[in-house]
Amino acid sequence: MKMLSAAIIASTVVLGACAPEPITRVETTVTTSPVDTEALGAATGLPADSVLGVTRTGNQYVVFYREEGVTAEQLADAPRRICANTASTVFTADPIDTSAPQFGTGVQRMTVTCS
Repeated sequence: MKMLSAAIIASTVVLGACAPEPITRVETTVTTSPVDTEALGAATGLPADSVLGVTRTGNQYVVFYREEGVTAEQLADAPRRICANTASTVFTADPIDTSAPQFGTGVQRMTVTCS
């Protein structure tokens, strides 16, 4: 019996040594660069002074803009213009309720996914 137990313990030690180390940390790099507000305005179709920022992840764009100074027509046309910049069409466009305090007064967000 003692011989069998020693063999099991030895194989457990060997297998444990071969097991990959558990992942305890994930490294993420985010790169930002300043962009001219006029360029953001042209890319989104919204007034340049209203666009606060645009992010892109794959084919999804998130536009933060000031509600003041943006017309309903500009807002309705923005998804088409954003997707046209990448020669694609609008898959979805969702305005997000940004009444939460972290967004600030008058700041809105729109998520556009292009196909």
